[in-house]
Amino acid sequence: MEISKIKEALIIQKNINLSGNLYHKTQLDFAYSNNYIEGSTITLDETSSIYDTGTILTSSDKVIVLKDATEVKNHFTLFKYMLDTINNKLSEDMMNKMIYK
Repeated sequence: MEISKIKEALIIQKNINLSGNLYHKTQLDFAYSNNYIEGSTITLDETSSIYDTGTILTSSDKVIVLKDATEVKNHFTLFKYMLDTINNKLSEDMMNKMIYK
């Protein structure tokens, strides 16, 4: 698939907000993988729960580190922002929004 078609599909799917599509899977996989690399203890199922419901469904004996959950949520927001600005020339203002958003 051409990059332009993937970009278009991601943008369309972001706007219709359905689960199970490329955008949904990309959000989950990117957020989980990125946070796992950084040492997060949040599982892929918990990442999915944060994305789908805004809550964390977990076993009663597991402690969720608030920083880890916040990082997952921030990743979702950043990916949306990147798609919203994908056709704009990268600027210092955009980078600051990505870092401090």
